[in-house]
Amino acid sequence: MAKKVRRRRSTPADERKTNWLIIGGIIGLGVIGLFGLLFASLQGSGTSTAAATPSPSFVLEDYCASNPDNCIAIGPADAPVTVVEVSDYGCGHCASFNLNSAATLKSEYVDTGEVRWITMPYALGGQSGYPTLPSAASAMCASEQGTEAFEKYHETLFTLQGTGNYNTRDGFLQIAQAVGLDMDAFTACYDDGRYESAVSNNIQAANRSGVAATPTFFVNGQKVEGNLPLDNFRQLLDSQVNS
Repeated sequence: MAKKVRRRRSTPADERKTNWLIIGGIIGLGVIGLFGLLFASLQGSGTSTAAATPSPSFVLEDYCASNPDNCIAIGPADAPVTVVEVSDYGCGHCASFNLNSAATLKSEYVDTGEVRWITMPYALGGQSGYPTLPSAASAMCASEQGTEAFEKYHETLFTLQGTGNYNTRDGFLQIAQAVGLDMDAFTACYDDGRYESAVSNNIQAANRSGVAATPTFFVNGQKVEGNLPLDNFRQLLDSQVNS
């Protein structure tokens, strides 16, 4: 007669041991997977962007001095105060500043020799690159025809916000015509993409200076963010002029 083998019944302790082994295995696999995802994310896609690491020691005024074709300056070079303006042509607060406050400040401080005002055409980053880069490049084309031509174009370009011609070639030509630019020269400049790389360089420089929103101003190197009320801006400039 064959001898029956008596199977040993598992005890609760055995079951608990098995359960902990399974749980430990699942946790181990999860940790390995997490580290794998983290490693992959740190590697990145390899796609280059115009972003740059902010550096407190990077001064936009010096950048503009070294790249005079990338920035537009008005006012005496030896003025006691230098303002660098970083605006985006799609920014509502930038439009408000340029259409309501800029002319007054320039009349009271630049025309009197107290302030040198530097404008650096710039474009904020978005979900699909730098949407207003064409607007900034068109403004640099206007600057080829002189600082006065640039100032008129720069201010008027903000009026396209909210219209069907905003940030379009037709809109740029419309503004250029309205402020009296040489249309053949302006159109040729814009169509050949002459200043797109210069605007990209400006974006990198602004980002290195810590610009993350617009408008941003640097007043004798002091970073000032936002569209300050006119009287507040006056007080800021007065404090620098009298220091």
